[in-house]
Amino acid sequence: MPKQKTDDLVQLINSLTRAEKRHFRLFVKRNQSSEDILFLQLFDFLEKRGEYEEDAILRKLPEIKKQQLSNLKAHLYKQLLTSLRLLCARKNPTSRSAK
Repeated sequence: MPKQKTDDLVQLINSLTRAEKRHFRLFVKRNQSSEDILFLQLFDFLEKRGEYEEDAILRKLPEIKKQQLSNLKAHLYKQLLTSLRLLCARKNPTSRSAK
């Protein structure tokens, strides 16, 4: 993932409200146990850290390999956007029928 995309990911995570973060965790955990979800571990780390440091991620999360990191970031970004889309659709169900 290019640096701009990484910055976008961190900025998106930092801009989420508590409710949006909670919804994302529930959305992800619906189908899998949280220990198995590497991108959720990455989300938790970035949320606590507030910035992206590849070396710190690889040190603190040994389950994540350097080769996986780019794909995990991209997957996390897509999952966050999907979760937010679903949350907005629930809050405003008429927006779908207008399209």
